[in-house]
Amino acid sequence: MRFIYARVSTAEQNVDQQVAELVKKYGVADEILTDKASGKDMDRPAMQRLVDKVRVDDTVIVADISRLGRNVLDVLTLVDQFGKKGVHVIVDALGSVDVTSAAGKIVLSTLAAVAEMQRVEMLDKQSIGIARAKQEGKYKGRSANARLHSQILELLAGGMSMRKAALEVGCSLSTVQRTKKTA
Repeated sequence: MRFIYARVSTAEQNVDQQVAELVKKYGVADEILTDKASGKDMDRPAMQRLVDKVRVDDTVIVADISRLGRNVLDVLTLVDQFGKKGVHVIVDALGSVDVTSAAGKIVLSTLAAVAEMQRVEMLDKQSIGIARAKQEGKYKGRSANARLHSQILELLAGGMSMRKAALEVGCSLSTVQRTKKTA
């Protein structure tokens, strides 16, 4: 089987472009799995389903190494786990290199480290920008509404029902329904 895995970091972003590009280049996959979650760890619903589903001679196609994750150890462990299962991992950004091959592992190690470094640099720049905005009196933090929406989406992604999520965060069922609809 051929799987396409696509990931974006936030609920506001859209994975459709990644998927469309991979389908255009590699053809229709047997299954497309997508996550809207940070790559800082492997605790992502679609990634976990992918790990559970793949079998010998399956192929996983991703746009870039950073789509697998932004933690070197996690990415190397994941690819090693796929390799031990006999699963091929194709990274489009590397010119369709199978990173489970011997040469691919060298490239993977280097680029996984770069992906992690980029995440750390992004967070550093973000904290510097927030500190400056606070000094200038322009930063107010995330709105209560944004935090509520984030909590709701996290609970729903974890498999909680809309009714239970509403009770958990203390809002109406219609608020949960609207949040899910706009995500």
